[in-house]
Amino acid sequence: MSNPDDLEDGLLYDYQSDTESNHIKEVSPETADKADEVLSDRKRAPEDNASEKKLLSKRQKKLGNSSLRDKKKELFEYEIERRKALAKSSPEVIVDYFAALVREKNPNLSALELDDLYFKKSDFISTEKFEKDRSLTNFPDFVSQFTKAPRALILSMSNMRVADIFRSLNGSKNCVKLFSKNKLKDDLAIVERVFEKKTNEKTQNIKYFISTPTRINKIFESSELFFQGKDKLDVILDASYLDPKKNTLLSSDNTMILCQVLKLVLERKSSVKILLY
Repeated sequence: MSNPDDLEDGLLYDYQSDTESNHIKEVSPETADKADEVLSDRKRAPEDNASEKKLLSKRQKKLGNSSLRDKKKELFEYEIERRKALAKSSPEVIVDYFAALVREKNPNLSALELDDLYFKKSDFISTEKFEKDRSLTNFPDFVSQFTKAPRALILSMSNMRVADIFRSLNGSKNCVKLFSKNKLKDDLAIVERVFEKKTNEKTQNIKYFISTPTRINKIFESSELFFQGKDKLDVILDASYLDPKKNTLLSSDNTMILCQVLKLVLERKSSVKILLY
């Protein structure tokens, strides 16, 4: 069975397959007008040829399909830009995005049930003023500027991305990786060592726990350590990264697990703020 952490299918996969297989080509207005002119001439001709009619019919269909693909391409590109820009948006926009996502993923829930799943603007910290490109290279600058809590939980969409962020934040000197490439018991053990009151030299400087939604959800089911104490905890969502299929953490198969994790942390930890990178 495939690991959910490694799956990257999403809402726009069908469109991508269509464009890749059909090699979308733009149809110019001049081409479309020329085709209409030819069709008009053929309608006026007294001697209609069956083979020519068939050829023109195919041309009409091709133009129609091209126009539809162009519209789908435009919509696809708009959605990609919207996903990338979300991390730079205001808390109001972010909350609205999550609300729409929750409604889409839970069509059978009542308005009252949905209300329990929604987030509040106060759950998020605005990162709009971070003007640098949200790349791995700039990740250290971002966390330095915005994470003030003693520890931070960074959530990303795949094992590979977790490893990339781990390296960008100076590796084991500052971070631990919590993902399905490790045994769950080993991840639980390292979390316990970091949260011990008497920390050892290897864990005393650990600030960042980098994980996928599915793995941190399993850790939450097995340990209370993240919820203990009154220390603040920042949760950073690796939200602007696009995988090869143009999905983000907030448009992947793990999105509802992510929402469950965030709600759990907000409910059980006294001081939590969520930031989007």
